[in-house]
Amino acid sequence: MGSRNTVLFFAAIALFAFLHFPSQTEATIPTELVSKVCAQTVNLSYETCVKFLMANPKSLLVNNLKAVAENALDMARRETDDTSSFFAALLKREDINPASKAALENCSSLFKQAVTFLNLNGLSGGTATLDVHSALDKAEECKSELSAANVSIKSVAEKLEEWRNFYSIASAAVRVVENPEN
Repeated sequence: MGSRNTVLFFAAIALFAFLHFPSQTEATIPTELVSKVCAQTVNLSYETCVKFLMANPKSLLVNNLKAVAENALDMARRETDDTSSFFAALLKREDINPASKAALENCSSLFKQAVTFLNLNGLSGGTATLDVHSALDKAEECKSELSAANVSIKSVAEKLEEWRNFYSIASAAVRVVENPEN
């Protein structure tokens, strides 16, 4: 009886392992999907795109392109909200030139508006590419206002570049979903 129980025990472990560990094909699905999106990014290297997406644990759980796009939009939305808060925090600093404050305040407001364009509704309605581009328009408007006010703050340029990276990934993801044949 003892050897029979041992065999059943090992058979149960083998069955458990078979059912709970992903196959080689399943394990490569997120990587393949991320790769497809990152191949479409503009103004961002493929490697940087993969690094950004794979750093987010949600990217390891995706099983279709729409899930990748949802994740990318969520990341871009959070970064856009952070960027709005970044500009709002700059306004509270004592060392900021008063002449720059109006442009910084407008940028905070513009990024708050941009958050509304980075939503999942566009994916369902087929307008995500337009919505994401509208978020870019808000960022470009901010950049123009900063330039017109002669705002030259290194951390602002770095934050806008960081936002642009997240935008590029979200834009590529929604393009892949909305135009799967490309």
